[in-house]
Amino acid sequence: MTAALDSLPCRVVLPPGWNDFFHRRGAQVWPGDNRRRYVRSHFPIRAIMQLLGNLPAVPRNHEKQVVLMKDISREGAGFLHATHVYPGERLRLWLPTGGHEYTVVRCARHHQSCYEIGAQIASDCPA
Repeated sequence: MTAALDSLPCRVVLPPGWNDFFHRRGAQVWPGDNRRRYVRSHFPIRAIMQLLGNLPAVPRNHEKQVVLMKDISREGAGFLHATHVYPGERLRLWLPTGGHEYTVVRCARHHQSCYEIGAQIASDCPA
């Protein structure tokens, strides 16, 4: 995996003020109403992502790309990507611990080269 990470470019540009991104550690604390079933922990590493399918209106190539992991939980992951992806799209994330298929549930734009994606482990894949 290290060789793949070294051979692929990372096109994500962190938002202004995120200078501490790679130093964040531990469980995330969510104030107020939190409906998450599992605790998310900061997980600031580089990972490899590959989109697995196409939406009818959005043709995709299926090349592997480097993303910046933001956080992870028992059933989901948050990461930063350089382009927009849409809820419902399927992808595979390769982490140092292995690969899993996910379904995108949200995508928020920080700026032109940084989108924050929330995904959950695909329901038809074992956790």
